[in-house]
Amino acid sequence: MEFAGTLAAAFGRVHCDENDIIDYLKGCPGTFVSGKEIARKVGGRELYDKDRGWAIPILTQLVRRGIVETDHLGHFRLMLETKKKKEKEQHISPQILNILKSSGKSFDGITLEEEAQDDNPVPSYPKTERQTSPGPAGFKPDGGDQS
Repeated sequence: MEFAGTLAAAFGRVHCDENDIIDYLKGCPGTFVSGKEIARKVGGRELYDKDRGWAIPILTQLVRRGIVETDHLGHFRLMLETKKKKEKEQHISPQILNILKSSGKSFDGITLEEEAQDDNPVPSYPKTERQTSPGPAGFKPDGGDQS
């Protein structure tokens, strides 16, 4: 329930029904779902039969808080975390950094900064030819026997 703790820290207290709706929407990421379907799946048969639109006010509140987004048809989905992904740093090896810098292309939104050199860089070892084991006695790789 790590997500609910994050929500409580970011948006204040999260109601039990809000939590259930968020858990349901986490099961279908990126897909818009109608309010009635959410009410039917989350609330169960009794609550849905009693009031088919019970989830709409809760969903509206979640939209206002920025937890859930809606499309032009009034369907809902959990907000995608694109802002956090854009801010994420990607560390690359110095060799790749040199290749990118020497390519001469511009990389919009990406800063190509020289990484700090380590005191003990990892040495590169020369490639050697692969040695093969002789195999079982009497076996030739060409398919014949020594007998």
